[in-house]
Amino acid sequence: MTDHIPTQPPTLNATLSVPPDFSGRVLVYVKNGIATSDRRLFDDELVACLDTFLELARRAGWQVVAPTGEPQ
Repeated sequence: MTDHIPTQPPTLNATLSVPPDFSGRVLVYVKNGIATSDRRLFDDELVACLDTFLELARRAGWQVVAPTGEPQ
């Protein structure tokens, strides 16, 4: 009988450029499994793709219109 060994998810240890008493969100850029840079996200900042940004703008009442001659 073979003992079942649980699979551990991969982990990444990173040193972040934040003060020791920091609490919040940090955006980390990872290249080939190594954290190469980081940036603190402020409370009023969001990270989203363009489609999500446009949807949020529409929900807030903005009219989003493609430039003339551009496909929608």
